[in-house]
Amino acid sequence: MPKTFADIDAISDNLGYRPAVSIEQGVPEFVRWYRDYHGV
Repeated sequence: MPKTFADIDAISDNLGYRPAVSIEQGVPEFVRWYRDYHGV
């Protein structure tokens, strides 16, 4: 995804949420989980 308009400032400020996994790491992990979970 070359560009996004996602803004997590509010949740970061209110809840202290900070992503711990990069997109480059998270997407392949999600795809692996999805395939295993759905048997595809």
